[in-house]
Amino acid sequence: MKLSKISRAASTLFISAILLASCGEEFLDRQPIDQISTESFYRTEADMESALLAAYTAIQSQQYFGEGWRIDEVPSDDSRQNFGSAIDNFSVTAGAGEVLNYWTGRYRLITLANVVIDKAPNAEISEEVMNRVIGEARFLRAIAYYDLVRIFGDVPLVTIPPGLEQDLLLPRSPVSEVYDLIKEDLANAASFLPAERDNGRATSGAAKSYLASVHLTLREYESARDLALDVINSGVYELMPDYGDLWVRETADNNRESVFEVQFAGCESWGTGNMRQAFFAPWNQGITKGTDGWGSLVPTDPREDNPNTTATDIWEEGDQRRYWSMMEPGNYYPTLNPGDGGYQYPDDGAGGASSNIKKYVIGGGSDVCFMSTSQNGSMMRYSEVILIYAEAIVALSSGLSLNQSVVDLVNGLRTRAGVEPLEFLDQEIIELERRREFMFESKRWFDILRKGEAEAVMLLRLHGRTLDETKLLFPIPASELEINPNLTQNPGY
Repeated sequence: MKLSKISRAASTLFISAILLASCGEEFLDRQPIDQISTESFYRTEADMESALLAAYTAIQSQQYFGEGWRIDEVPSDDSRQNFGSAIDNFSVTAGAGEVLNYWTGRYRLITLANVVIDKAPNAEISEEVMNRVIGEARFLRAIAYYDLVRIFGDVPLVTIPPGLEQDLLLPRSPVSEVYDLIKEDLANAASFLPAERDNGRATSGAAKSYLASVHLTLREYESARDLALDVINSGVYELMPDYGDLWVRETADNNRESVFEVQFAGCESWGTGNMRQAFFAPWNQGITKGTDGWGSLVPTDPREDNPNTTATDIWEEGDQRRYWSMMEPGNYYPTLNPGDGGYQYPDDGAGGASSNIKKYVIGGGSDVCFMSTSQNGSMMRYSEVILIYAEAIVALSSGLSLNQSVVDLVNGLRTRAGVEPLEFLDQEIIELERRREFMFESKRWFDILRKGEAEAVMLLRLHGRTLDETKLLFPIPASELEINPNLTQNPGY
């Protein structure tokens, strides 16, 4: 099931213009309408489904998934913006457009989710439908806040829709309070959402997986372990046989390994397509069959960054994840524009880079347009649940685990990647497996942050970056500070 027509809501923390989609037969295939009267809307199950659709479509946006990598991928040691950037160099300012877009994209989702949470109890719907609709909205609100709290630290907690009678100039809430809301939202979603997968919609498994991730981030290892194991034992998910299955058209979307992903439709309305190919595909190679393909984000490489710290340095011989993550000299991709004989990456690199990103690069086709492909965006995969579980076990075992059942789960990832199985697990092994498994999927920066301030700064300095601990958080956008006198800036900006 694909998202096709989009209802666009231009909402920030302070202003929300909600354009809702009309009802139709399929949840994610409806036409947008505007100028809806709130007095007559939010009454029926179809109304609430349309309001929920508006929230889901927020994660498709350029500000959310399309260019979120500028904030949650670029600072990591795996990637850099081609020809450099202020974010790469940890010199970004509060006036940077990338910072504002990340902030507003996520608060837009929060605003739309709050509308659903507020209106559903008064709609003429059954209690079961009400609980499910609210559960999905709380799931979406939680994943938005999970991004915000890790990128900005203290952020305003907005839990009601904007209205003229409400004070919208809220101060920043402490990190602990933000995490409390995230955990409460995800626990609610896990309680009321179905386990069965319905492409594009949150499930109890998705809520539990994200909640396990949250607990892991907070070093609440027993809770992380138990939630991840619950998902593993559910039998709903399993690994795809080949890692490449996750990144080719025929098998990439909504497969049995997918826990939650952004639904994209390709050549529909602006914003319904996945924009990442446009930014990741190498410059001037004709891969997209259009005028995009800019190679904006590229892998780190020892020719540009400190050796033994880069995306190129971490691989074992024969690991197939490298081929599907990075385009490098000698790599041939028969699935990229097969009508042209596939694609051979040049021996001398492309677009000023010695290597390029392969993930989300699928080539041209009838479902590919300017800055749009139909490939869905991976947010949570079953492989991550396995590694959350394994990391929690290692942490609870004083940093080393010989538990064969846990080792076997991780070896399932390694076997399909074509590398030798392990005999034990420790923190370094888990970190490397996460880095290899999720390269360029907006996971590595958050994994670096989980190390703690001192260790994260040391790692990034070894990588060749100049920064102190204040630069591990991004600045609050300057325009938000101008609007809201109750906001304060992060130290160092």
